[in-house]
Amino acid sequence: MNKRRILVVEDERLVAKHIENMVCGLGYDVVAVEATGEDAVRTTFEKLPDLVLMDIMLRGEMDGITASEQIWDRAAIPVVYLTAYADEYTLERAKVTEPFGYLLKPFEERELYTAIEMALYKHKMDMRLKERERWLATILASIGDGVISTDKEGRVSFMNSVAEALTGRKKVDCLGKGLIEVLNLAGEKTGKKVLVSVRKIAGKKPWLPADQGLLLLRPDGKLPVEIGAALIRDEKDDIDGTVLVFRDVTQRKQQEQRLNFLAIHDSLTELPNRTLFNDRLTLALANASRREQKIAVMMLDLDRFKKVNDTLGHSVGDRLLKSVAERLLHVFRKGDTVARLGGDEFMVLLPDVSNVEAAVRAAERTLKAFKKAFDLKDRKIHITASIGIAIHPGDGEDAETLTRNADTAMYAAKEESRDTFKLFSQLTFDPAPRGRTE
Repeated sequence: MNKRRILVVEDERLVAKHIENMVCGLGYDVVAVEATGEDAVRTTFEKLPDLVLMDIMLRGEMDGITASEQIWDRAAIPVVYLTAYADEYTLERAKVTEPFGYLLKPFEERELYTAIEMALYKHKMDMRLKERERWLATILASIGDGVISTDKEGRVSFMNSVAEALTGRKKVDCLGKGLIEVLNLAGEKTGKKVLVSVRKIAGKKPWLPADQGLLLLRPDGKLPVEIGAALIRDEKDDIDGTVLVFRDVTQRKQQEQRLNFLAIHDSLTELPNRTLFNDRLTLALANASRREQKIAVMMLDLDRFKKVNDTLGHSVGDRLLKSVAERLLHVFRKGDTVARLGGDEFMVLLPDVSNVEAAVRAAERTLKAFKKAFDLKDRKIHITASIGIAIHPGDGEDAETLTRNADTAMYAAKEESRDTFKLFSQLTFDPAPRGRTE
């Protein structure tokens, strides 16, 4: 096992020799003996001993306390003071340098051995602790979540760079401030402030509202966040502080909104899908029955759309469907519902029509709108549509019947000539479902 290497700093030659002999006798290696603070600092940096035994009163301008301060600040090598002075002033100065021991002269060999071993052990433990702190600081700095810790009074004691970015505040401006000042939260639905404190986190009741999200109020706006908190406890299980971990959930919120949107909308045209159309139709039927009003349902199918896909490709077909959706939205009123059921089938709900003629005029406007070619930038496409119309209450009392009858009328329009419309009430043939005609 390698001997521990020790630097002796003592300006009295006989005392220095005596200490050197004691250190060597205890099994340590003396790397040098110096008499001034300046030489002690220089030799420490050159030889990097494991420990420095430092007399406080030395020759020259630099005393032992100043030398120790430089050694510790620049090399983190532990120092044990050997001195005959124990006055309050000297002790207070020595404390500032955080020595690893303070041994009064004269001392016995056993006392010196104990002081050296305790200093080396304490330094070893301190280095381990500092290493763990560095690892912890690196981990906290590298994780993608914001981390803030507080003392037991709720004053901020640490925040990582992510927390700085999320809160829009600098760490240097937040340390020592109350948590409420740094983490300004509000309910996403109510807009009311949500106060966070050590007392609330330690309480039996949940400190966060369970029925709504949280907004982090920043100097430049609001940020949806998700946050968790835990108590820090000491060895007696008393509360010593808190740790809060929070993250920006903007992207997740957007994804959730998109998924919710796609659940009731067509992904290509972003029109309502069959589910949303049926919901609106059911509601419109209830209102119409209560108010004794008419509503109209139109089924629209593009003529020979399959030929577009087969000859020009599905990408052109998709662009055409999107262009058709945009044109239909311009034809109908804001209170009407234009939906895509799939493929080239569209449905329109007119929730309040005064008479059959109003529905007919809507169909005629639609066919007229299709007379103009659809401009897909790199090409123009002419396409027509066939429309079937069913009107409540005469053509059906419920959503399923109205939809089926509008579909039947649309097939009749296709079979007759395409580029036209048919009213279900005017059909003269057997309205049983027939084979699909493009």
